[in-house]
Amino acid sequence: MCRFVQAGTSTDRCSCALCILLCRCPRCLFLSGCESGLRRKTCLRACGRRLSTIKHHRAYGSGRACTPRCKPSNPAVDGAALEPPPAARSHKRAPSDSGKQESAPAVLIAHPPLPIPPQPSFTTHGWSLRPSSRSSRATSTSWLELARDSELDQWENKRGGFYQHDTALSLECSFLDEKRVRLRHSAERIARAQLSILGVDATSLNLAAIKLLRTATGEGLQEIHYDITEYARAIKCYTVLMYLTDTLSTAIPILPLADLRHTFTEGEKLPSAAARKFLSRDKFQSERVTAGDMLVFNCGVPHYGVANPDEHDRYVLFLCFSPSNAPAPDTEQQRYPRGVVD
Repeated sequence: MCRFVQAGTSTDRCSCALCILLCRCPRCLFLSGCESGLRRKTCLRACGRRLSTIKHHRAYGSGRACTPRCKPSNPAVDGAALEPPPAARSHKRAPSDSGKQESAPAVLIAHPPLPIPPQPSFTTHGWSLRPSSRSSRATSTSWLELARDSELDQWENKRGGFYQHDTALSLECSFLDEKRVRLRHSAERIARAQLSILGVDATSLNLAAIKLLRTATGEGLQEIHYDITEYARAIKCYTVLMYLTDTLSTAIPILPLADLRHTFTEGEKLPSAAARKFLSRDKFQSERVTAGDMLVFNCGVPHYGVANPDEHDRYVLFLCFSPSNAPAPDTEQQRYPRGVVD
């Protein structure tokens, strides 16, 4: 008998869907429905048998009665309290008891390297300042370590107060010499890739020279010059400067290359006074660069090295490429359109 049914009464017998599903006692199968929500709650507490303890003969929908063939697997204690279902967990953060909104911890993001300022076209001006890449930064770091090694002891003092070391010279230490050869190949590969990006047929060029340049603080101011003395050969050759330390770049002209053609003369003849006005230092620009950045320019572009403004020595890797169908140029000879003072 249903525990909810009062003694001596039959009209208060319960047959609500919830009671039928939970109780399954014979009397509840034929009783009238509950009249209120309170009655339903009371019925739920009174008829506390679990559905999981019933072996049903067939599946029944909500509120349907079992047949006599549905038998309980384990006798359940009448009136057993139902265990409340576990509370649903939310993915949202619970509000703070203090009433203050918790702020997320700050995330520190490293600043990206400063972008290279907008620059003119390589086709019109003959030069391009190239940002560093992962391979160029790694190569520049290795070159810097080698350049600072005492094994390199054949530095030559050059005009402008900087020092130069030819990387073609072998080193006594076999380990460092192997590193030198490996770095030469790596630097050449990177330089050729930059030339190809700029539209130059790098496969038709030979490597003429790779040299290390070292400049102390306050030194290195050069006269405006061309790297090749003959114009016909200069416009077919290219120079690539890979900066090994953070510094100021070589100064390059802001005027198009076509406007500077009359400043490149042949032999010992100097340009006219009107032409030399195009070569004043205020018509050149120099940008701040980081290790791994590269300056690529045609050898018909006038330029000059600026004084080293930093407290550390400046190191630059100089690469020169010339046509493979012509003899390599002498990179020790330059043309100074404004003249030089020895």
